[in-house]
Order: sequence, then structure tokens, then C-alpha cells
Amino acid sequence: MGNFLHSCHIQRINRGELQRAAGIIERYLDQHGNTAVTSQNHRLHQYGDLRITSEQRAAILRGDRQTFWRLRQEVGDPIADVALPILENRGINGRVANRLTGLSDDPVKLNELGVDLMLAHANAVTHDYDNCIGNVPGALSPEQVAEYHHRVFKRHGVGSYHWLKSDGAWLFGGTLFSLPANLYRPIWCNACDFIGSGIGN
Repeated sequence: MGNFLHSCHIQRINRGELQRAAGIIERYLDQHGNTAVTSQNHRLHQYGDLRITSEQRAAILRGDRQTFWRLRQEVGDPIADVALPILENRGINGRVANRLTGLSDDPVKLNELGVDLMLAHANAVTHDYDNCIGNVPGALSPEQVAEYHHRVFKRHGVGSYHWLKSDGAWLFGGTLFSLPANLYRPIWCNACDFIGSGIGN
């Protein structure tokens, strides 16, 4: 991952998206002068090859969410740590997330939603990786996670408007009351990428 990550940063420097900042710690500044690589420096070793593998694709085709998210967890995809408790309906976050979909009493529809989210995640990861987006290609930012949840929730007609005046995707991107997704990072996704937008089509 280290060499690939370095080559991505070089590409972004050549495109004028990043500039290397002087200092003992390797870091980059984005076009706005913000530090692009910050607290992720100490956890870069935790990320494996974040590309979607043929084994993961096969799990998607089977609708096997358990295998897919376990495989994603093995390579350090931070969203796997959010997805597995939801899939297993355990812990406060997992149970609340399932309840707020309004589908907790319909396991078939809840699973269909989960399968579509799994596919959307895989597509977003592939887009992110192939385009060297963010600090860690293949690791999504909260904004990217929120974006694909909005799309999938809308397609499934899922919402929690009657409770929270939201479409329910706020749980997965911090969009409750239209707050920026990054504000909720400490609650659910500390290891998510710090920068990165867009998830492809």
C-alpha cells in the first residue's frame, strides 16, 4: 500500500491538487492550504490493499454480506467496523440503525437494503481507489459514505422523517439536521479518510 499511496500523492502533486509540505513528518497540503495527511500518518500501516477483490465481488454476487464485510475488515476498511454490528443487529449503533430504517420487522427488505449498500460501497471504493482520491485510496471519507447511503436509501424509500426530519442516512454520514458529515467522524468513523469526494456513477 505504501508505494501505491506514494504514487497517488505524486500524481496529485503533478495535477496541482497537493503540494508537499516541509517537515519531519511527511504531509501534504491541499489546494486550500489545509493539511491533507494528518492523524492518518500513524495508522497508514493498518490499511491493506483496499481494492475490491474477486473474492469480495463473488460475495456481493451471492448477496453474502457477512463474508464481504469480514473480508473488508481484514484489509482495514473502516466501514466494515460500522457495517458488521448493523448486519448482526448488535450493540446500540447496530440496533438503532436497523430500527431507523423502518424495516426491522421485514428481514427480507432489510437484507435487500443491506445488499444494495454493500454493492454501493464496493463501487465507491473502486472509484476512490482507481482515481487515487483522498489520503488513502480505497478508504472513503464520511462525505462519500453519506453520499452512497443517500442514493440507496432514496431508491428503497427508506427514511426516518417522522422521527428525525432526515432520510436516515445521517447515521452513516452525519447529515442529521444538515450538519456536515465530518462532524460525526469521532462517533462512527475515526479511521475514515479525511478528504475525498465523489463516488462515481
